[in-house]
Amino acid sequence: MNNKTIAIINDSEVTTGSLPNDIISKKAWDVDWDDLSLHDNYIILGGHMGSYDDKKFTYLKEEKIWLKNAINANAKILGICLGSQLIADAMGGAAFLSKEIEFGFKNLEFLIEDSLFDDFKYTKVFSWHRDTFNIPPGANLIAKTEYPQIYSIKNSLALQFHPEIKQDLFEKWYDSDLSRQELENYNVQSELNYLKENSDQLEESMYNFYNKWIALKY
Repeated sequence: MNNKTIAIINDSEVTTGSLPNDIISKKAWDVDWDDLSLHDNYIILGGHMGSYDDKKFTYLKEEKIWLKNAINANAKILGICLGSQLIADAMGGAAFLSKEIEFGFKNLEFLIEDSLFDDFKYTKVFSWHRDTFNIPPGANLIAKTEYPQIYSIKNSLALQFHPEIKQDLFEKWYDSDLSRQELENYNVQSELNYLKENSDQLEESMYNFYNKWIALKY
């Protein structure tokens, strides 16, 4: 029997994007964490909040407890953006507000060679976050920009960037006064144009990476 892949949504505005349509989505604020099988695959999605905002978004506390237990039990988990910060917090690292927003399409600097990430070596990846993190003890930093971007810990992976980005997600995230204000000094249209011009390649990179990740056997 094939294991299911379940995406944990932490913010109703941050959905699965270009990830495959057969992924099951669950809202973190509605999840019964005890009911989640550690034999399934999990993708922890992003959100506008920080990992440290768990007094306001109380489900993040339960999520981090579950992540610690699941990762230590060698579950297969992929964290994206906020997901990578939650994993860092859960496993003894620390997420925190960075000095400035990291926004736009960037080239990654790889510190470890791994064919799993080949598709991210030859195309820019999209970042949009105010937070960063110190990676947890025992984690391996695989790629970075000015900030950590990919790390592994046990059987789990964390990506700070958004490989699942699509034009509709980009436009949804930008359609708020807060986003427009925080990006007023950035060339948003240039980044949107890059996304439009390279959407097929970006989706192919996501598809290839996802299939390689799903095929991993630990």
